[in-house]
Amino acid sequence: MQCSVLAIALLASLSGHALDMEAGAAIHFARHNADLPMITRLVKQAGLTSWRTSLVWAAIEREKGHYALPARYARVLEQAREAQARGQRPLLLLGYGNPLYEKGGLVTTEEARQGFAHYAHWVATQMKGVVRYYEIWNEWDVGFGSTTQPRSIGSVRDYAALVRAAAAAIHQVDPDAIVIAGGATNEDSHWFEAFARTDALSAINGVSIHPYNYGKPSWGHTPDAAMAWVDQVERMMAKASGHPVDMYVTEIGWPTSTRGYSEDAVAEYLTRFMELAKASKQVRGVWWYDLIDDGSDPDNREHRFGLFRQNGEPKPAALRMAEFNR
Repeated sequence: MQCSVLAIALLASLSGHALDMEAGAAIHFARHNADLPMITRLVKQAGLTSWRTSLVWAAIEREKGHYALPARYARVLEQAREAQARGQRPLLLLGYGNPLYEKGGLVTTEEARQGFAHYAHWVATQMKGVVRYYEIWNEWDVGFGSTTQPRSIGSVRDYAALVRAAAAAIHQVDPDAIVIAGGATNEDSHWFEAFARTDALSAINGVSIHPYNYGKPSWGHTPDAAMAWVDQVERMMAKASGHPVDMYVTEIGWPTSTRGYSEDAVAEYLTRFMELAKASKQVRGVWWYDLIDDGSDPDNREHRFGLFRQNGEPKPAALRMAEFNR
């Protein structure tokens, strides 16, 4: 009852004024079963100002120096153009490695870095005037993108070098693009501290972060705890750079799986987190993970992060997101 009262009060405080931060969600346009008309409808229903999706390097450059969008990625460009025409501001995630340049899925050599930069340059050329945000890689700190067994964890130094090369390539094409990087999770403050010690911050426009904390005991799994970590990282980055740092929460969510959280609880958490993010002076956007449930198994945590069910029915969290974005 107390949570409901709090949620209502928070929502009431938002009415009558425009948001000054992006409110988006992750979308998997490239999946073979992606229902594009339904996705468009749900984005509008939730009142989202942005969405986040990926363009995978290895799928675009299959022969060195030759770039093309296969059908499943051509739809990303089409959807981005339509979103831009509706006043939305898409975010593109650029990754991962390409076996034409380096095995293992990561980017650690100069040849691979230059190859990645050329791919980023090509994508920015196709998307100029359509896409506002670019994010370099996803969760490098936990080895996302690695194809080895066990998964390899790349160094912060290699990531920083990749970020500098890719950001320069994007800004050469589109100086107005907002390029963000970081994308670390697991409350890995040490990783962000090491990243701050590189000179990569001077090449980008902001820092991305994934403050997941579901499943932690006591207070540790709450929206307040998640935002506390975002604030901690921002202070660390500000100290390292000598100025405030714009923060972008490019993934956040709590699963509604059998052993996860109730749908009503996640709705309360969404309301609280979005209000905390809006109250922050440095958070520029929040992209919920994700728009639609990824599968039909109620016991599978990864299948139950959506704002909407697979058939497009809204969960309570989707209704709260729509209220927030009015």
